[in-house]
Amino acid sequence: MQARLLPQGKLTELVNALIRDYEVIAPRDERSFARIDSAAEMDLRDEKPAMSLKEFFFPEREVLVSYRLGTSGVTLTEPSPDDAARVIFAARPCDAAALPILDPLFNWDYVDSSYVERRRNTAIVSVACDEPCDTCFCVSLGGSPAGTEGSDLLLTPLGSTYHVQIITERGGELVEQYAGLFEDSDEESERQRAQVEAASRSKIVKEVDIAGLDKTLDFHSPVWETVTQQCIDCGICTFLCPTCHCFDIQDEGSPDAGERVRIWDACTFYGYTKAHAGQPRPTHDRRYRQRIMHKFRYYPENFDRTLCVGCGRCITHCPVSIDLRQVLEAVKE
Repeated sequence: MQARLLPQGKLTELVNALIRDYEVIAPRDERSFARIDSAAEMDLRDEKPAMSLKEFFFPEREVLVSYRLGTSGVTLTEPSPDDAARVIFAARPCDAAALPILDPLFNWDYVDSSYVERRRNTAIVSVACDEPCDTCFCVSLGGSPAGTEGSDLLLTPLGSTYHVQIITERGGELVEQYAGLFEDSDEESERQRAQVEAASRSKIVKEVDIAGLDKTLDFHSPVWETVTQQCIDCGICTFLCPTCHCFDIQDEGSPDAGERVRIWDACTFYGYTKAHAGQPRPTHDRRYRQRIMHKFRYYPENFDRTLCVGCGRCITHCPVSIDLRQVLEAVKE
């Protein structure tokens, strides 16, 4: 794998150069990623934002079609394609790794052209985690604080410089586009990068064994009634998750004009899957069971991938302190 070095002092210069040529999205604060118009607006704290990158490919609210009733009938207008060339800068490896997991879903029995177009037009520049938080368990899912899956470039901080791994052809094109900012790498820099990754992995002290979990998860296990008794169905775990993708489609407006929109939903909500005949999952333990079974059994059966990257957001931000790692250990036992 090719690599370059980026002096730390030139990071701001690189980001500002990217902003001149692309729409750049980066961490703005502890809450979320957002578009930036200057490198000074970027927040490179150790902790990843509470929100993931999901919303930039699968928006929280997306207009599918607009309608208007006129004298000649109903006029339908599709939204203009979102074809802006974008760079997501300072993504975390777990967020980048979520995208290849979602790709087969949005290209499955129906090709979601909006998602596909956004993926095609977006380059991902990730920064390795040198201080993973205590709720991270990416290594349990085959990831790493310096994982490369889903990224085009991966920056690993080495003190006064960044080691830059060129992962894809698109990443190589970005490096060539701003070649004057980069320096040649060497074996010593690669050795230091490997040391940083090993040190970061060692800081993830709590893991969970998911080997065979897709076969051992039991739909009828009584443990579901006890492991999530404190769940309040708030949906935080699903909205912050980089791989959860439940949605609803609604019509908003009046009989004369309006929009058909796709909005995020959650299988933990009482209204999800509710029909005239009733709610097939009337209690929160059944709805939480659906979430876990989907991530660790149903999705792997369909796509041979676990629907989780171990980012730990659902643990960090759960208002009643449900720990997914403990839930998985309990249901596996």
